Amino acid sequence: MAIEMPLVSIGLPVYNGESFVAEAIQCVLAQTFSNWELIICDNGSTDRTVTICRQFADRDTRIRVYQNARNMGVAFNFNEVFRLSRGQYFKWIAHDDLFAPEFVDVCLQVLETDRHVVMAFPRISYVDGSGRLLRRQVSDLSILGPTAESRVDRLTLLERQSTDIFWSLYGLIRRDVLEQTGLHGLYGGSDQVLLLDLVLLGCLKQVEKDLFFRREHPAAASVRQGGGWTAKDRARFAYSDDRRRLVFPYCRMLKEHLICILNSPLPFRARLRCTTAVLKRFMAQWKYFAEEAIRSPLDALQSQ
Repeated sequence: MAIEMPLVSIGLPVYNGESFVAEAIQCVLAQTFSNWELIICDNGSTDRTVTICRQFADRDTRIRVYQNARNMGVAFNFNEVFRLSRGQYFKWIAHDDLFAPEFVDVCLQVLETDRHVVMAFPRISYVDGSGRLLRRQVSDLSILGPTAESRVDRLTLLERQSTDIFWSLYGLIRRDVLEQTGLHGLYGGSDQVLLLDLVLLGCLKQVEKDLFFRREHPAAASVRQGGGWTAKDRARFAYSDDRRRLVFPYCRMLKEHLICILNSPLPFRARLRCTTAVLKRFMAQWKYFAEEAIRSPLDALQSQ
């Protein structure tokens, strides 16, 4: 008997997520679109995460659970769930976020209607640990320019305005396009480079429905990283085998953005315009470069 290949793959990388992971899996099970697979890859959890995930997998054959022998870092694990997937379309989910039953259906309709769109995602709402609404995304986040350089202009404008656009990576993405990118690099901030990679390849379209609920709570990675973590801590969070003594995350991100543009097949003038847009974006964050130039050497001395 031929095994039906899933049209949509959903990847759930997780580490010590026992408090919320069951809700995330329930969101997948509640989808109105049913031809999906859920790939869960545990990153060496020390709590009940794997037990909870396997209980779901035992009841639904569309769910597959894998375990890394040790915690390899979040970037590695995000790439791993994609590597293990098979669907024509792919979506990442975080263990502590929520999304509505129509999420996959609505985004899939966009992608199957317009080939120029490489990623579709809904409007974003922010909720607390109990799921209570904190705030809603305000501006439209679609990036629909007809050329790569116009899309990069739009992306860098959105990045200067807020962080909302970064969460669009939890949308639904064409597999063949995602395979052309560098995925998540094994360093902090590589999700931002991946977003640039996608924009160079096509349009990102936001649907006018509130279907994604980004949870903000004290244990969330985005909150913990702002609470006294050093640049080295953030680097090892992305990739646990990062043993660099000196870490300059913003310099690395700028370098990777420029390499991404340089490696694109765009003509020279288009690449020059994209480079200008990226430099303008990072120049607006000059304080972060100055801060890491001072803090990184101090952190290295303190860790000796």
